[in-house]
Amino acid sequence: MHRSYVEIVRDGYAYDPAKHSNVAFFPAFPLLARAVAWLTGLSPELALLLVSHVCLAAAFVVLAAYAHRRCGEDHPAAPYVLLAFGLFPTTFFFRMAYSESVFLLGVLLALYGMERRWPLLVVALIIGFTTATRAVGIALLPPLLLHLRRQQGWLGASGRFLALLPLACWGLLAFMAYQYHAFDEPLAFARTQEHWRMRPAVPLLDRLHALATLEPLWSVFDPSSPCYWRRHEPQGNPLFSLHLANSLYFAFAVVLIAIGAWKRWLNRLEVSLAAGLLLIPYVTRSHEMCMAGMGRFAAAVVPIYLALGQFLARLPPPVAAMLLSLSDFLMGVYAALFAAWYRFF
Repeated sequence: MHRSYVEIVRDGYAYDPAKHSNVAFFPAFPLLARAVAWLTGLSPELALLLVSHVCLAAAFVVLAAYAHRRCGEDHPAAPYVLLAFGLFPTTFFFRMAYSESVFLLGVLLALYGMERRWPLLVVALIIGFTTATRAVGIALLPPLLLHLRRQQGWLGASGRFLALLPLACWGLLAFMAYQYHAFDEPLAFARTQEHWRMRPAVPLLDRLHALATLEPLWSVFDPSSPCYWRRHEPQGNPLFSLHLANSLYFAFAVVLIAIGAWKRWLNRLEVSLAAGLLLIPYVTRSHEMCMAGMGRFAAAVVPIYLALGQFLARLPPPVAAMLLSLSDFLMGVYAALFAAWYRFF
């Protein structure tokens, strides 16, 4: 459970420019939990967990409907999509007091709404909600533009997109307005991120070079790097170290999306969404955080489960079952270590 969400539910937001502040965490998840706590009398901790689990259950329902529509009612990949989603190792975070399950539900509703051709205002409102959950909710904007392009030419689609843009960003814009009113700093959520880092800041050109050469991904394996995993988990087991595995999960997600696009298991909307959900955290946070959290972020990339479901459906059932069992085992180990207060993020 992230204590910052508990602080927000209990006491609201705080911002100190000189140190990390809970304003870094977007409001949709803690506000939902605050409403649940007020209605039920539950503690902030239990309210946060209840919101996470209810949203996760709803996400399973929406994903099932979306997978059956995308794969076909009788296609064997659809059940594997749900199994992959339910057993992917870092989805254990969806069962904790983190915002991922709320975010994932919003993303799935937006995708399903576009697939079913819901009214554009409804889709835009849902996308706006995701931007109130996590900043990477803006990754749904390119799929929205492509969805509009399916209905008309680029000129008309661009005009409608610009008209819908404020509504599709209402959550982010409202949070920025609140920060300006409360702290006289509309970008407080971004500025406070400077206080969350695992290695010192470097000049911009050096940082861009590191990102372009994928240095954050391999630095955790390099004993000479400040990101080397044993510097942060000196007693850790490499088989169960999430700090070590974050790069692997991120790279695995990239490979799955590439294969899904090549095999046409994923459409253009899903590929563009996945690209945004992977690129935004990689560009903005991977270097200074030594890839910390990237396994969790990769787990929220919905299209990977569509691609993984298609892949598993093409394997012999015993092999698919073995891989899913291994994934389930890792998820259980991660959840146990997280509950025991190991460094898991």
